Amino acid sequence: MKLAIFTDTYLPQVNGVVRTTARITAYLREQNVPFLVFTPDCGATQPDSNVHTFPAFDLPFYPECKIALPSYSKIKNVLNGFKPDLLHVLTEFSMGLCGTKYASEHRLPVVASYTTNFPQYLSYYKIGFLESQAWSYLRWFHNQCDLNLCPTQETRSVLLKRSIRNTAIWGRGIDTDFFAPHKKNDFLKKFAPDKDFFFLYVGRLAPEKNLDVIFNAWEYVSKRLPEAALVITGDGPQAMELKQKKSAGVIFTGYLHGEELAATYASSDVFVFPSTTETFGNVVLEAMASGLPVVAAAAGGVKNLLQDGSNGIACRPRSSNDMILAMLKLAGNKELRNRMGSEARQFALKRSWAGILEGLLQYYREITELPAPCHKAPPVGA
Repeated sequence: MKLAIFTDTYLPQVNGVVRTTARITAYLREQNVPFLVFTPDCGATQPDSNVHTFPAFDLPFYPECKIALPSYSKIKNVLNGFKPDLLHVLTEFSMGLCGTKYASEHRLPVVASYTTNFPQYLSYYKIGFLESQAWSYLRWFHNQCDLNLCPTQETRSVLLKRSIRNTAIWGRGIDTDFFAPHKKNDFLKKFAPDKDFFFLYVGRLAPEKNLDVIFNAWEYVSKRLPEAALVITGDGPQAMELKQKKSAGVIFTGYLHGEELAATYASSDVFVFPSTTETFGNVVLEAMASGLPVVAAAAGGVKNLLQDGSNGIACRPRSSNDMILAMLKLAGNKELRNRMGSEARQFALKRSWAGILEGLLQYYREITELPAPCHKAPPVGA
């Protein structure tokens, strides 16, 4: 089996799609599965003969996703020489379109991933009136594909309601050796030597993450817990606005990577996450693997991770009051915090990447074993 992967976001960008792509390609190498990746040039520093890049510009309201200007003739020439058996499109923009076009012309099966709730994002950028058109486009795109992989049942249900066919669930895993409680150290003390308790948020600093909910809650919590700090790890278009609030006890670390990120999770006490737009919630699982109880909005893909009263506390979407109560409850009860943290760790230990990636390969095998007439017919005149 030979595989061609198409994505509109890639290293060194920091997001869930990039991390998942890196996991997939590493596993393909381990399993000796030949593959190529077609992606915008996102500034990767290390050349890779498996990766073909194209000029690109930032999507205006979502710079983590690039709009590539691909040369389809180049893609076609490369793939004609490579002779893939299957294409996997991870995003629905220009690179994904090239993938579906090539598959259609050559009667090849296509697996697509649904990774980002872009229609939901639109209202946060004051263009919510385009939501219907966005869903129409996604329905057209995904219904060309032989299989549409959703990270959670919640996300799959959304797609089914939007008449997107051929759906299945392919979850996400976590490296529980890398994200682990034993990584705890004094790293956060470098930022706030006078603080003894750390609430943590990790993710993009952008309107669709509902960070106003955290900051509204923090305005009250910080007065009740002067010994606590709120650590904001990440970056994005809202960073300057949030920093200008000059909220007491808030620490902005920017993006962290590797051992610094693992230490930040493990050295915190409670993970807080107000986003309602996640298709999965990778950072929630990273926090759980690190032994943190989670306070999060019970919405989107996070609902499939958060077990209220077990590995964390579920809040109503966009409820600062719920978040205040949960933060104070956990800060004031070490026994509860330890129990939930332990249960969060146990939950994460059941989500190994090995089994999940083998499941993806099984999907690939099943799709490639379908007889050719089951795949899309080429367009007239091709």
